[in-house]
Amino acid sequence: MKKIYFIAIMMMVFPCLLHSQNQDAPVRLKQINIVKTNYQNYKDGEIVNKTVLFADGKIQTITTSDVIQKFFYNKNGLLDMTVKEKTGSDWKEVINYTYDADNNIIKFVNKYHEGNDYITKVVTFVYEGARIKVTTKKSTNHQNLLDDIEYIVENGIIVRRTSRDRNKAIIGKIEYVYVNDNVSKHKGLVGDKISKSYTYDDKKSVDQLIVQNLFGDNYKVIVPMISYHEDEFSFEDISYNNEVNFSPSSAVLVAVSRKYKYNKLNFPIFCSQIEENGIVKTEKTYIYE
Repeated sequence: MKKIYFIAIMMMVFPCLLHSQNQDAPVRLKQINIVKTNYQNYKDGEIVNKTVLFADGKIQTITTSDVIQKFFYNKNGLLDMTVKEKTGSDWKEVINYTYDADNNIIKFVNKYHEGNDYITKVVTFVYEGARIKVTTKKSTNHQNLLDDIEYIVENGIIVRRTSRDRNKAIIGKIEYVYVNDNVSKHKGLVGDKISKSYTYDDKKSVDQLIVQNLFGDNYKVIVPMISYHEDEFSFEDISYNNEVNFSPSSAVLVAVSRKYKYNKLNFPIFCSQIEENGIVKTEKTYIYE
């Protein structure tokens, strides 16, 4: 009799255990479908379709009608290389990422076509306590040094970016403000003094989910630095919540607003993005495993 009661109780408890395990299972993206409509040059709008495919939560390919970018990972599961190719063309762009033993990025190498030349751009990252010194060199530039940048890291996030000229004089300085683990503002202090402000929802960021799976525990430092060199990643991807509004202090930049629909786990399943000059509309559909 006791045995029957025990089996009956386990039959009731087991589904609950399964449900609990499912809730704790990692959320993984399977696919993102993107439709971008540009109304500037065409009456009905020029449409660009982009598809992002994932495996184990990591980007495998990004495809448009004529370009495919493939993603490869190292033995530690960090983004190692991307290869971008154009259909029916010899055009190619190859990016390599190199990390140290602590999984900090130490080199970013971009090889690409520029006119008839095949260019190599090398970005080197040197860590000195709270400072990260970054230099950019280009194979066709006879003066060689393109950028001389220094980042300051506090509590695991980048709080300042300083750029210097060939004579080490400061020509640009940006400070970054964070609110509730979100990138709230870029404050231009020297050089480009445009301020960029961001607001967020209270749901879980799909962009953070992506970059954390690509760059590991150091993504909050890596992504802001490489966002200046790789268009697929933005500084704000590290934010905990989803970006709702972008508001620049100058009309040189275009404001952006976004609206989301969410699943039961509070991750986005749909995003409608409008550039507030009304010219560009982007819709994203997120599919999870």
